Amino acid sequence: MKKLLTILLLTFLFLSCKNDKKSELEFYAENQTSFFDLRNGDWTKNSWIRKPENLKMVHESFKKFGYEKLENLIFKSDNEFLIQGIYIKRNFENLIDSLELTYNKPERQTKYYAEFWNRRKAEKNDSIVYEIIREFNSMKSDKKQLNYENQSVNDTLVDLLQIEFDIDNLNSKKAELNFYILKKYGLNQSAYNLLYERAEYSEFELDREKLKKELIKTTEFEQPWLIDNEK
Repeated sequence: MKKLLTILLLTFLFLSCKNDKKSELEFYAENQTSFFDLRNGDWTKNSWIRKPENLKMVHESFKKFGYEKLENLIFKSDNEFLIQGIYIKRNFENLIDSLELTYNKPERQTKYYAEFWNRRKAEKNDSIVYEIIREFNSMKSDKKQLNYENQSVNDTLVDLLQIEFDIDNLNSKKAELNFYILKKYGLNQSAYNLLYERAEYSEFELDREKLKKELIKTTEFEQPWLIDNEK
Protein backbone atom coordinates (compact mmCIF):
# COMPACT_ATOMS: atom_id res chain seq x y z
CA MET A 1 0.00 0.00 0.00
CA LYS A 2 2.82 2.40 0.88
CA LYS A 3 4.48 1.69 -2.47
CA LEU A 4 1.22 2.38 -4.31
CA LEU A 5 0.77 5.70 -2.50
CA THR A 6 4.34 6.70 -3.43
CA ILE A 7 3.68 5.94 -7.11
CA LEU A 8 0.43 7.91 -7.03
CA LEU A 9 2.16 10.85 -5.36
CA LEU A 10 4.99 10.89 -7.92
CA THR A 11 2.47 10.66 -10.75
CA PHE A 12 0.51 13.57 -9.30
CA LEU A 13 3.66 15.67 -8.94
CA PHE A 14 4.74 14.86 -12.49
CA LEU A 15 1.38 15.83 -13.93
CA SER A 16 1.33 19.01 -11.86
CA CYS A 17 4.77 20.00 -13.14
CA LYS A 18 3.73 19.23 -16.68
CA ASN A 19 0.59 21.35 -16.41
CA ASP A 20 2.48 24.23 -14.79
CA LYS A 21 5.02 24.20 -17.60
CA LYS A 22 2.30 24.14 -20.23
CA SER A 23 0.55 27.09 -18.64
CA GLU A 24 3.75 29.13 -18.87
CA LEU A 25 4.10 28.68 -22.63
CA GLU A 26 3.07 31.60 -24.81
CA PHE A 27 1.89 31.21 -28.38
CA TYR A 28 1.52 33.95 -30.97
CA ALA A 29 -0.69 34.30 -34.03
CA GLU A 30 0.96 33.47 -37.36
CA ASN A 31 -0.61 34.29 -40.72
CA GLN A 32 -0.06 31.68 -43.40
CA THR A 33 1.35 33.14 -46.59
CA SER A 34 0.45 31.66 -49.98
CA PHE A 35 3.92 30.12 -50.10
CA PHE A 36 3.81 28.83 -46.49
CA ASP A 37 4.42 25.20 -47.49
CA LEU A 38 7.82 26.08 -48.96
CA ARG A 39 9.05 26.18 -45.36
CA ASN A 40 6.76 23.77 -43.55
CA GLY A 41 5.51 21.38 -46.23
CA ASP A 42 6.80 18.28 -48.01
CA TRP A 43 8.15 19.41 -51.38
CA THR A 44 7.62 15.97 -52.92
CA LYS A 45 3.86 16.26 -52.23
CA ASN A 46 3.48 20.00 -52.71
CA SER A 47 0.94 20.79 -55.45
CA TRP A 48 1.26 24.56 -54.97
CA ILE A 49 4.89 24.75 -56.12
CA ARG A 50 4.10 22.70 -59.24
CA LYS A 51 1.86 25.41 -60.68
CA PRO A 52 3.75 27.39 -63.37
CA GLU A 53 2.71 30.79 -61.99
CA ASN A 54 3.98 29.87 -58.53
CA LEU A 55 7.26 28.49 -59.85
CA LYS A 56 7.67 31.76 -61.76
CA MET A 57 6.93 33.85 -58.67
CA VAL A 58 9.41 31.98 -56.49
CA HIS A 59 12.10 32.11 -59.18
CA GLU A 60 11.71 35.84 -59.79
CA SER A 61 11.66 36.52 -56.03
CA PHE A 62 14.81 34.45 -55.55
CA LYS A 63 16.46 36.38 -58.39
CA LYS A 64 15.59 39.71 -56.79
CA PHE A 65 16.99 38.58 -53.46
CA GLY A 66 19.99 36.88 -55.05
CA TYR A 67 20.39 33.16 -55.63
CA GLU A 68 23.99 33.36 -54.49
CA LYS A 69 22.80 34.20 -50.95
CA LEU A 70 20.84 30.93 -50.86
CA GLU A 71 23.68 28.59 -51.77
CA ASN A 72 23.84 27.21 -48.22
CA LEU A 73 20.39 25.68 -48.70
CA ILE A 74 21.98 23.02 -50.91
CA PHE A 75 24.40 20.60 -49.29
CA LYS A 76 26.64 19.26 -52.06
CA SER A 77 29.39 16.70 -52.40
CA ASP A 78 30.97 15.27 -55.56
CA ASN A 79 28.20 12.87 -56.54
CA GLU A 80 25.19 13.78 -54.41
CA PHE A 81 23.30 16.69 -52.91
CA LEU A 82 20.59 17.40 -50.36
CA ILE A 83 17.99 20.17 -50.58
CA GLN A 84 14.98 20.64 -48.26
CA GLY A 85 15.33 17.07 -47.02
CA ILE A 86 15.37 15.65 -50.56
CA TYR A 87 18.43 13.50 -51.30
CA ILE A 88 19.59 13.05 -54.91
CA LYS A 89 22.54 10.85 -55.74
CA ARG A 90 23.92 12.93 -58.61
CA ASN A 91 26.39 15.76 -59.05
CA PHE A 92 24.36 18.97 -58.76
CA GLU A 93 26.10 20.99 -61.48
CA ASN A 94 26.12 18.09 -63.93
CA LEU A 95 22.46 17.41 -63.29
CA ILE A 96 21.40 21.01 -63.95
CA ASP A 97 23.50 21.15 -67.14
CA SER A 98 22.08 17.86 -68.40
CA LEU A 99 18.49 18.88 -67.70
CA GLU A 100 18.94 21.95 -69.90
CA LEU A 101 20.58 19.94 -72.70
CA THR A 102 17.92 17.22 -72.77
CA TYR A 103 14.77 19.37 -72.76
CA ASN A 104 12.65 18.53 -75.84
CA LYS A 105 15.48 16.34 -77.17
CA PRO A 106 14.38 12.71 -76.72
CA GLU A 107 17.44 11.49 -78.61
CA ARG A 108 19.66 12.82 -75.81
CA GLN A 109 17.56 11.59 -72.92
CA THR A 110 18.53 8.65 -70.77
CA LYS A 111 15.78 7.02 -68.70
CA TYR A 112 16.33 9.44 -65.80
CA TYR A 113 15.98 12.60 -67.91
CA ALA A 114 13.12 11.23 -70.00
CA GLU A 115 11.17 10.48 -66.81
CA PHE A 116 12.01 13.89 -65.35
CA TRP A 117 10.74 15.84 -68.36
CA ASN A 118 7.72 13.57 -68.85
CA ARG A 119 6.67 14.32 -65.28
CA ARG A 120 7.07 18.05 -65.86
CA LYS A 121 5.01 17.84 -69.06
CA ALA A 122 2.29 15.88 -67.25
CA GLU A 123 2.20 18.67 -64.65
CA LYS A 124 2.17 21.27 -67.45
CA ASN A 125 5.11 23.17 -65.98
CA ASP A 126 7.93 21.94 -68.22
CA SER A 127 8.48 25.26 -70.03
CA ILE A 128 8.88 27.31 -66.83
CA VAL A 129 11.10 24.62 -65.28
CA TYR A 130 13.29 24.77 -68.40
CA GLU A 131 13.39 28.59 -68.22
CA ILE A 132 14.47 28.47 -64.58
CA ILE A 133 17.18 25.89 -65.28
CA ARG A 134 18.47 27.83 -68.29
CA GLU A 135 18.67 31.09 -66.34
CA PHE A 136 20.26 29.36 -63.37
CA ASN A 137 22.95 27.90 -65.62
CA SER A 138 23.61 31.29 -67.23
CA MET A 139 24.05 32.82 -63.78
CA LYS A 140 26.62 30.14 -62.91
CA SER A 141 28.68 30.85 -66.01
CA ASP A 142 28.47 34.67 -65.92
CA LYS A 143 28.66 35.03 -62.11
CA LYS A 144 26.10 37.82 -62.33
CA GLN A 145 22.77 38.32 -60.60
CA LEU A 146 19.93 37.81 -63.05
CA ASN A 147 17.48 40.55 -63.87
CA TYR A 148 14.07 39.89 -62.38
CA GLU A 149 10.56 40.61 -63.60
CA ASN A 150 8.88 42.98 -61.14
CA GLN A 151 5.36 41.85 -61.91
CA SER A 152 6.15 38.30 -60.81
CA VAL A 153 8.08 39.15 -57.63
CA ASN A 154 6.43 38.51 -54.27
CA ASP A 155 7.77 41.28 -52.03
CA THR A 156 6.70 39.47 -48.86
CA LEU A 157 8.85 36.48 -49.80
CA VAL A 158 11.80 38.74 -50.62
CA ASP A 159 11.45 40.48 -47.24
CA LEU A 160 11.39 37.13 -45.43
CA LEU A 161 14.46 35.94 -47.31
CA GLN A 162 16.29 39.12 -46.33
CA ILE A 163 15.35 38.69 -42.66
CA GLU A 164 16.59 35.11 -42.59
CA PHE A 165 19.56 35.06 -44.93
CA ASP A 166 20.85 38.63 -45.39
CA ILE A 167 22.65 38.79 -42.05
CA ASP A 168 26.20 39.88 -42.90
CA ASN A 169 25.59 43.49 -41.83
CA LEU A 170 23.01 42.78 -39.16
CA ASN A 171 22.88 45.13 -36.18
CA SER A 172 20.43 46.09 -33.42
CA LYS A 173 18.64 48.70 -35.53
CA LYS A 174 18.15 46.30 -38.43
CA ALA A 175 17.10 43.52 -36.06
CA GLU A 176 14.33 45.71 -34.64
CA LEU A 177 13.28 46.75 -38.16
CA ASN A 178 13.05 43.08 -39.13
CA PHE A 179 10.91 42.43 -36.05
CA TYR A 180 8.43 45.07 -37.19
CA ILE A 181 8.40 43.71 -40.75
CA LEU A 182 7.36 40.31 -39.41
CA LYS A 183 4.75 41.97 -37.18
CA LYS A 184 3.41 43.94 -40.17
CA TYR A 185 2.82 40.71 -42.07
CA GLY A 186 1.03 39.18 -39.08
CA LEU A 187 3.86 36.71 -38.45
CA ASN A 188 3.80 37.10 -34.69
CA GLN A 189 5.30 33.71 -33.82
CA SER A 190 8.11 34.42 -36.27
CA ALA A 191 8.66 37.81 -34.63
CA TYR A 192 8.81 36.10 -31.23
CA ASN A 193 11.38 33.64 -32.60
CA LEU A 194 13.47 36.54 -33.88
CA LEU A 195 13.58 37.94 -30.35
CA TYR A 196 14.26 34.73 -28.45
CA GLU A 197 14.95 31.72 -30.69
CA ARG A 198 17.35 32.80 -33.44
CA ALA A 199 21.09 32.49 -32.87
CA GLU A 200 22.02 35.23 -35.33
CA TYR A 201 19.79 37.76 -33.52
CA SER A 202 20.59 36.77 -29.93
CA GLU A 203 23.64 39.03 -29.45
CA PHE A 204 21.89 42.32 -30.19
CA GLU A 205 20.59 44.67 -27.55
CA LEU A 206 16.83 44.83 -27.94
CA ASP A 207 14.11 45.64 -25.43
CA ARG A 208 12.75 42.13 -25.92
CA GLU A 209 10.12 42.20 -23.19
CA LYS A 210 8.70 45.49 -24.48
CA LEU A 211 8.62 44.26 -28.07
CA LYS A 212 7.06 40.93 -27.07
CA LYS A 213 4.11 42.77 -25.50
CA GLU A 214 3.25 44.15 -28.96
CA LEU A 215 2.64 40.67 -30.38
CA ILE A 216 -0.79 39.08 -30.76
CA LYS A 217 -1.24 36.01 -28.57
CA THR A 218 -3.16 32.87 -29.44
CA THR A 219 -4.11 29.74 -27.51
CA GLU A 220 -2.45 27.17 -29.79
CA PHE A 221 0.96 26.92 -31.37
CA GLU A 222 1.03 27.76 -35.08
CA GLN A 223 3.94 26.78 -37.30
CA PRO A 224 6.06 29.89 -37.96
CA TRP A 225 7.89 30.91 -41.11
CA LEU A 226 10.99 31.95 -39.15
CA ILE A 227 11.74 28.77 -37.26
CA ASP A 228 13.58 28.26 -33.99
CA ASN A 229 17.22 27.50 -34.86
CA GLU A 230 18.61 27.37 -31.32
CA LYS A 231 17.44 23.84 -30.42
